[in-house]
Amino acid sequence: MRKFRWISAVAVLIFVATALPVQAATIPAGAETTDKQVGSLTPTVVSRLEKAVQELIGSKTAFQFDDVTDMGKTWIVEGELEDGTATLQTEYNKEKNRVDSTTIRYKISSLGKAMNAPLKTKVLNSAKAFDSKRPLRFEAFWRVKSPYQSNKPSNYWVFWGAGEQASSLYVDVDRGNAITINADYALKQVDPLLLNRAMNTFKRVSGQRIKVQHASRYKDETKGLSYWSFEDANEASEVKISVVTGKVLAVSTYGVDWNDDADFKKTFASPKYTPSEALKLVKPKAQMLFNINLSGYKVNVQGNQYTFFKQQKGTDSIVAKVNKKGTFYAYSLHSSDGKML
Repeated sequence: MRKFRWISAVAVLIFVATALPVQAATIPAGAETTDKQVGSLTPTVVSRLEKAVQELIGSKTAFQFDDVTDMGKTWIVEGELEDGTATLQTEYNKEKNRVDSTTIRYKISSLGKAMNAPLKTKVLNSAKAFDSKRPLRFEAFWRVKSPYQSNKPSNYWVFWGAGEQASSLYVDVDRGNAITINADYALKQVDPLLLNRAMNTFKRVSGQRIKVQHASRYKDETKGLSYWSFEDANEASEVKISVVTGKVLAVSTYGVDWNDDADFKKTFASPKYTPSEALKLVKPKAQMLFNINLSGYKVNVQGNQYTFFKQQKGTDSIVAKVNKKGTFYAYSLHSSDGKML
């Protein structure tokens, strides 16, 4: 039997902008675990585990379970495809009697066997088109399903990039195989004009010099989103710049000054500013950041969020957030349907 221990460090290769999940279960440091034999599980549990795996790999692909780790509330059951193309891991929830997640980790050389030809072509074409100067290369891909998680995707393929800079490509099975891509870049690989634009944007909002330390590119083909993300060393401040137009789409600087949810609700139970006060404060920033004149705009307030909009078809809106001190620390540009541009 072979024992597969999944490297938790791989989990950091998730989307920076969207916090997309990786559902391969990892064993927390210091956790009380007990190794068991697969034969110690009841036939019902084994049947459910087998069904979950077969749903992802197809009923004709042979596989075996090798090891079970008892995590207390869950069993982590590991195994492999018998043709040697992949390892597998399932997480069984003992309290709810269900399979919480299933992950098949494939070797990149098995792509043609594991994925149908049209989807394979779509993935490779998307990877190639993402950046003509820096085509994405992959070293592994997984098939994952975690039907009970709240964030999305929960049923997907994910490809992990090869090389020094992390990259990932997600195929959302539940959204018609919609593809999203994220790739990190060394600062020397980024156009200096974009870096300067990001740092100038930080200064316009905060009044301080915030140095860019992290750069990445994001693309959601279905939503038509494609932007650069620039962050400071602590990833507390971020500027998003459109890949297509080079315009600033959003900027946020660290402005959280409330203690917890209760403090937030108490602080912003009543609007910090009236609509006219908010317009006066945000108008110069909107002009400077997005080249939008807020004259004639209305204001909707919800908590610490102020939305500036016009009841006119095709007119973009701006969302700005304020903290306890009354400082607007985040701005984002949205299309008329409310989506970020």
